[in-house]
Amino acid sequence: MFINFQKKALKNLKKVDIFQQPVQLLIKQEEGHKTLFGACLTLGLISFFLYLLIVNLYTLGQRNNPTSLTTEVYHAQPEQFKFNDKNFTLTFAIQSSDYATYIDESIYIVEAKITTKTTKTFDNQKIDEWTSKEIPLAPCTSELIRQVELQEYFSHINLPTNYCIDWNKIDQLTLEGTFDSSAYSFILLQFKMCNDQTKKSKECKSRNEIKQLLEQNYFSLQMSSFVIDVKNQEQPFNSKGEDIFTTISSKIFKEISFYMQPITILTDLGLISEDYYIDQGLRYKRHTEMIDLNESDLIMNVAIRLDQIEQQYYRHYTKIQIILSQMGGLWQVFFTVALLLQKPINMLSYYVRVLNSLFEFEQEKKKSATIKVGEDQNADVPQQELLTRKQLQSTRETLFIENKKKAFQRLQSIKIKKKQMEVIDSMAVDPQSKDEAKQQLTKAIEFSIKEYFHSISRKLKMKWTDYLYFISCFVNSKNYKSLQIEFSVKKIIKQMDIIYIMKKLQEIDKLKMILLTESQIKVFDYLQKPTIPLDPNSKQFSINQHYYSILKPMKSDFQRAVDAQNAFKHVADHLENPINVRLINSIDKSIVDLLKIRKNTLDFISIDDVCISEQVQDKNAVLAIDIKQKHSSLANFQI
Repeated sequence: MFINFQKKALKNLKKVDIFQQPVQLLIKQEEGHKTLFGACLTLGLISFFLYLLIVNLYTLGQRNNPTSLTTEVYHAQPEQFKFNDKNFTLTFAIQSSDYATYIDESIYIVEAKITTKTTKTFDNQKIDEWTSKEIPLAPCTSELIRQVELQEYFSHINLPTNYCIDWNKIDQLTLEGTFDSSAYSFILLQFKMCNDQTKKSKECKSRNEIKQLLEQNYFSLQMSSFVIDVKNQEQPFNSKGEDIFTTISSKIFKEISFYMQPITILTDLGLISEDYYIDQGLRYKRHTEMIDLNESDLIMNVAIRLDQIEQQYYRHYTKIQIILSQMGGLWQVFFTVALLLQKPINMLSYYVRVLNSLFEFEQEKKKSATIKVGEDQNADVPQQELLTRKQLQSTRETLFIENKKKAFQRLQSIKIKKKQMEVIDSMAVDPQSKDEAKQQLTKAIEFSIKEYFHSISRKLKMKWTDYLYFISCFVNSKNYKSLQIEFSVKKIIKQMDIIYIMKKLQEIDKLKMILLTESQIKVFDYLQKPTIPLDPNSKQFSINQHYYSILKPMKSDFQRAVDAQNAFKHVADHLENPINVRLINSIDKSIVDLLKIRKNTLDFISIDDVCISEQVQDKNAVLAIDIKQKHSSLANFQI
């Protein structure tokens, strides 16, 4: 019980094996039929996709073709951002009516400061505390323009007549929040008319003169900004200058607010998994202006503050697994196209290979004139040339050259050589010379037989142009090859049907019942399997196991023909066996003639020279009579 349970458990356990090896059928020791056209298509696809893989990996290494996504995010409380001399440059001044900037503290005074609001809660009440910190200003110099990439842009400005932030006296400036948030910090520039309270180093001009000078002026401001280059992995921020120009007058009060937009670039640098690198910056987005009547000395306020809309860029580069998956999808497309091109050709080539293994095909007949020329050439060989060895050798060489390419001529050549041997045997010449001539002629016959077997192969040969006949839109029903293939394919498809195979297996069982007794059937079913010895290459093993077809070596058509040629003598000597007669009747007539020639040649060599002709003629006569009696189709067997 335990053993049965164990077997069932192991059997059920094996059912979950997803790595099972499928059962395969082979065609001539190959798992599938392969063609040269399919091999060329495969190499083309592999080469193309290797090229694509190299290009994609090179592009991935260059990091110049990212996939980017842009989004905007609203912040009620924008995060703190710090300006320094490396990421922010500011120049400004008032221009006269002729657009020339000037700094004159006797006319106007500029006060720059960082204004900060902090909201605190006392007794459930919010109290805003405002504080200010002065920002040092100085007439611009090239030394105060510390953004190297913008030095050329600011070089066209008359720097000494413009104000700049004095980075020698301050390290950084901080922007944070908005007016409604609990923490708010911005840059404030105030432009005031010079008076006793605001004057600095110079005495102020008269009020009327100041108002007249400031009545129609302009305000010029330049600040650093940047544009986004998502293709540049290392430096996505490309600095540029932003130039703002507006009017200013002593008769009105103007308040300008510059909104700086936070920019965040998130770059995924991972080859397989995510690995984000973050770049942040501020750039000019927009500005607003408010105008009011002016009755005080304050003529303009300029506020630089944060915008509540943050713009985010997501950059990611194609990962290796994405490249492979994309190539996999592309491979499926190209593979399908190649399959549609190759499938008809491969299927036809497969059928031709199978058909050539199972059938022989009648070939299209050549022009009759060609055959007649070959026959005339052989018929004109004079028998007088056989009188000497030299003439015999010359005749043999001539026949080999003339009959090299045609199967019909080869067979005629073999027959002529056989007649020559009879003539040599009947000649009263020196026995030694006769033996030498016979040996040379025998070798020539053996060589011609081998060449003949190669030339009579009646296989269906397909040219590249023939495949066009079998594509659906080019079918030509009058082509003899198409008719042969269509007929043959129908026959083998019928035999490949599982029902047909099962019926044939049943016929084998029926045959066993007819030929064997019940006891013999039981013994037959118990015949042992072939045993593989320690030395499978031993001769004794090959002799003992010769009746097992699975152990027989694979042989070519020519090798099987040689074996049949060697066995023909034994079959022809035992024509009393009806099976031997049926075997000979089943062989092609030209093959029978060839086998008879070789058999008679061996008889000529083995029998004493004096009796060769008579014995051979008698034997052939008896053989011909036997065959004629047992089967009428062998009446032409006599030489």
